[in-house]
Amino acid sequence: MIKTTKNSSGVMGITSLSRNLNSEIGSYQEHYINENFGYTVRLTNGAINMSSEIAEDYENQRNSITNDRIEKVANTFRKI
Repeated sequence: MIKTTKNSSGVMGITSLSRNLNSEIGSYQEHYINENFGYTVRLTNGAINMSSEIAEDYENQRNSITNDRIEKVANTFRKI
């Protein structure tokens, strides 16, 4: 994985929205481009995965972010 700052505000925003659905999700620390060309987000207590599209949509078309999409991200949470 390659550490990146691309779409940082989108990644942080989606992380925050995911935390609203799953209170176990920790705070954002950094994110990486993963093998699926999405993002793996390192948290204070684990990690989540999200597509680059959802991060870009958060930055450019926030109204396209549905609860379904956020739930899919929240469901990727894995605790350390």
